[in-house]
Amino acid sequence: MSFGGESAYLKASPLRAGSSRRHALRFHLLRAPAPRLQEYANLCWLRRAGFGAALPLAAGASWRAGAPRFQFLLTRRVRDGVTLDQALMAADPESRAAILDRLASEVARMHGLRFVHRDLFPRNLLVSDAAAAPRITMIDCWAGGRGCQRRGPSYDLACLFLDGAQLFEPLEQAVFLRRYLAARRIEGTGAAQSLVRRIRRERQGLVAKLRRDPARLHGKPAPGDWPPEGLHRMVDGSSPS
Repeated sequence: MSFGGESAYLKASPLRAGSSRRHALRFHLLRAPAPRLQEYANLCWLRRAGFGAALPLAAGASWRAGAPRFQFLLTRRVRDGVTLDQALMAADPESRAAILDRLASEVARMHGLRFVHRDLFPRNLLVSDAAAAPRITMIDCWAGGRGCQRRGPSYDLACLFLDGAQLFEPLEQAVFLRRYLAARRIEGTGAAQSLVRRIRRERQGLVAKLRRDPARLHGKPAPGDWPPEGLHRMVDGSSPS
């Protein structure tokens, strides 16, 4: 669709029954806005901080009887870029390495600024110019934000590695986490093992949720076990890169 001369993408949906009550409760207790309004604010913050993010154009919500009933978000359509999984499948080894390095540094910088995405699945990350200097564009981030969060950075990494066995070779996962730790300046004995353990715990929760609601799998099998054997030792650098 077009909005003010811009090619735009519209997300609009009613909030019914349980979801309406839940977001009303979140608003009245936590002053948390409706999801699309929160996503508007998150996208604005990401762009101000220098991250690649879809440009928000407009957002709104209608309320009735003290509860949100309808919401919408309008963003500028991202003209170039493919999802992370598509970019990795099409890339040669050198380009894959560049994508992973860029992604690791961006995620680490985001976490260093106390912003947790909370929906950091590969489908919500667009990659452009993969063969040259990859650019990462983040989308669909209503659940996260800056400051106090129920979920932390390890949850974001668990989302990223939920299908990691299909996207990343074990050594690529190790290189990514090594770069992430270095960018966040987290080092010392046990740092890699602790990070891998936290990601594994969060990932197990995601897998359990998918198994309770098979419709979310869209006919695909549930993700397998993670991490690969010896991953934390590779992250520590005891395996050649």
